[in-house]
Amino acid sequence: MNRWSMVNVFAAIEWIQEDKVTLFTADGLVQIGGSLVPRQVSSSDKKQGRSKTSKRFQRFQESDYMDPNQGLCLGALFDIAATNGLDMGRRLCIFGFCRSVEMLSDIVEDTVLEHGGEVVAAEKAIKGGLHEKLTMTVAVPYLWGVPPASETLRLAVRSGGGIVEKVYWQWDFL
Repeated sequence: MNRWSMVNVFAAIEWIQEDKVTLFTADGLVQIGGSLVPRQVSSSDKKQGRSKTSKRFQRFQESDYMDPNQGLCLGALFDIAATNGLDMGRRLCIFGFCRSVEMLSDIVEDTVLEHGGEVVAAEKAIKGGLHEKLTMTVAVPYLWGVPPASETLRLAVRSGGGIVEKVYWQWDFL
């Protein structure tokens, strides 16, 4: 790669600050986010003066689900298990926090359906009036393929306002 093509690569990246979320948990207040992350910008977006954002996620607006100025979140949790639909003994599990279980559920469901999968089970539970939890099981074709659909699922979780605490793969051997 020559010097000028390297300059073009770096010119196509902009740094965006992530939202800072304050969670109210049993252990106290936890602040997550606020770091700078790189985002690639296409040349047409630069000319028009806008950032590149996936059109799929533009139809889901945070303001449709809650007040975007809300700085304090009362610890909504999520637990998403994904299989490829054929091998139920091999799962991708994603755990974490989110600001809105409804928004996260809608975006993950939309992404799964768009990739030819299905939502096997989805449960939104409220315990004690304030504690919400989303539990989903989804079947995604080519979850273990090349390129793996697991990356698309992780992107959907992040785009849905999810803050991933733990990701792991689980195999059940008989």
